[in-house]
Amino acid sequence: MLLPRRNSLPLVCLLLVCLSLACCQKVDATEGLEPLDTENPQGVTTRIAGTGKGTLAYPYTVADLLASESSNEGAVWVIGYVVGTARLTMNNAVFDISAADNQSNILLSNDSLCADASQCIPVELKAEKSKLSFSLPKNIACFRKCLLLKGIPSTYLNRKGLRKVSEGLWLVGFDISTVGPTEWASIIL
Repeated sequence: MLLPRRNSLPLVCLLLVCLSLACCQKVDATEGLEPLDTENPQGVTTRIAGTGKGTLAYPYTVADLLASESSNEGAVWVIGYVVGTARLTMNNAVFDISAADNQSNILLSNDSLCADASQCIPVELKAEKSKLSFSLPKNIACFRKCLLLKGIPSTYLNRKGLRKVSEGLWLVGFDISTVGPTEWASIIL
């Protein structure tokens, strides 16, 4: 008695996926890096200001960027919470998702509940890809969520901000106030 032929394509695809994942391994991006806090080598900290180096493993915080001197260091990584938008000027900052209809920028803060424009940096979203990936109207569920961005520190909306965003990553569920900066790389990467 002959059995009906089955399509073996799904089985072959599953096998290929399993084989490709079998050769993946987790790499510790912090291996070989010195702890940032020399007074506390374990990296346990309760403050987040002044902890970053602008790299993917140790991104700047919003406080780092606000406190920094103007420099031409090129693109840096910055981590913060998306708390609003601003239309044309920081005086028009909006910290309410229902009124955040602006796709051209977002506001990042160290505090997920921030409603003070002086504690935020504006981030220009000029490229269409950046608008789709990071603007609040396109990512309503990510309001007050953690975001890691790579861009150029520059004056934007008449204050220190981030322009020419080239990369980014939503870190939903990540809390930068409770995780030591030396642990960021193992969580982010």
